[in-house]
Amino acid sequence: MKKALLIVAVACFAMATPACKKCVTCTVTYSGATASSGEVCGNKADRDAYETSCQSSASSIGGSLQLR
Repeated sequence: MKKALLIVAVACFAMATPACKKCVTCTVTYSGATASSGEVCGNKADRDAYETSCQSSASSIGGSLQLR
């Protein structure tokens, strides 16, 4: 019984954790030119902070932002 419970617990844990990290790349377009920064991978808080940083950079120069 303990062995079956352990197998079920491990299977549930494996299904609950994501297999890959999500990543985001920031691309800013300004006057026809585009500039891309590096890719940031990690948890949602890290990606949201990076997105906010990219958005403020794009708005400070009057450019548009594209996230991938």
